[in-house]
Amino acid sequence: MSNNYIDSSGLHLQQLSDIVEELETGFKSIYGEDINLEANSPDGQMINLFAQAKLDILDLIQSVYNSFSPSSAAGSVLDQRCALNGIIRQEATNTTVNILLTTDRIVPLTGVNDGIGTPFTVEDPSGNQFYLINGTTGASGPNTLLFTAAESGKIEVGANTITTIVTPVLGVLSVNNPSSAVTIGQDEETDASLRQRRYRSVAIPSEGYLDGLEGSLLTIPNVKYSLVIENFTNATGPTSTGSIPPHSIWTIVDYAIGSTGATGATGASGITGAELEIAQQIYNKKTAGCGMTGSITVNLTQTNGIDTYVKYSYANYQYLYINVTLLSLNADHTIDDEWLKSQLVSNIEYEINETADFTKIISLIKSLDPYIVVTSGGIGDTGPTGATYSYLSTQNVNDRWILQESNISTVVV
Repeated sequence: MSNNYIDSSGLHLQQLSDIVEELETGFKSIYGEDINLEANSPDGQMINLFAQAKLDILDLIQSVYNSFSPSSAAGSVLDQRCALNGIIRQEATNTTVNILLTTDRIVPLTGVNDGIGTPFTVEDPSGNQFYLINGTTGASGPNTLLFTAAESGKIEVGANTITTIVTPVLGVLSVNNPSSAVTIGQDEETDASLRQRRYRSVAIPSEGYLDGLEGSLLTIPNVKYSLVIENFTNATGPTSTGSIPPHSIWTIVDYAIGSTGATGATGASGITGAELEIAQQIYNKKTAGCGMTGSITVNLTQTNGIDTYVKYSYANYQYLYINVTLLSLNADHTIDDEWLKSQLVSNIEYEINETADFTKIISLIKSLDPYIVVTSGGIGDTGPTGATYSYLSTQNVNDRWILQESNISTVVV
């Protein structure tokens, strides 16, 4: 057997001392036992060169072997292994900060997003440079503009520390940041952190059959969300959880095709193929003796020929209304509220029975346009004029909030 091999216990490779011993034995068999193989002899030095070359190759083999496991892979190979589990390394982000530019005339300034020339650049005492994000024509006097750090990662910014102009522009008298960073950048996720996050995501795929049932339903094409609620008591559950019978489950599914507005479940209920597939997954995953409830009943035939049935419900859609009053921090910056509405609809989606949170909406607006300040507003379920709540639960357990551009009211002041 070779001295380097793979068996059921893993990869076995020679150590440096083993390689040297093997080479010395080979040299002696060729030149005789009296050959001088001392470390300072020509032949001894040659053996050491050969041994180190072989050790380097074995180290590479060890690295490749280790890279097959996410627990020991590193760098870009670790990214590939984690991607198989749907886990992506969190990229580094940039610190952003509002900087006050004082000018004595109208000054055209280039931003990094313009993609032309060198962006207007400033610097703090530590040598951290910051680029103007969006080009603009600054008015005479004070101009508050948003800058981004030239380097990604966690860069702390103290108030009144960014005062050096790196790219002088005629008319710009001074720069300063009256406050600390708007957002503090984050370093790229380390290998160790990524390995741990991947491990947590797959270490316990299902802590119980309910989690396994919800996950299996999501493998069905066009099933967007699923929710399974269990009543393990001897009494009918409270109305707040759907009045589930004793020792029963209520499976709620949001099926994308056939969903029509606020009663989206209605259209889906007529899709026989989908109903059978959903019912089969519930039958496969539910425990023996577990009762079921729901508005949909699907008959199935067991492998022993005995007929049975499965019950579940489709999610109902409940419209969410948003009302916001917006103010721009920069007089030269125009708020595109129609674009903002489309971005809110594209980036916010609620799960079944998920509570809507107005602070989440404010946070998204700020990330989409850092110049915007939300001065007032709220959410509601009866129209923009009633959208004054900070958070709002669905009316029923099987409801899911739906957001549409026509249900978002914006006022720019």
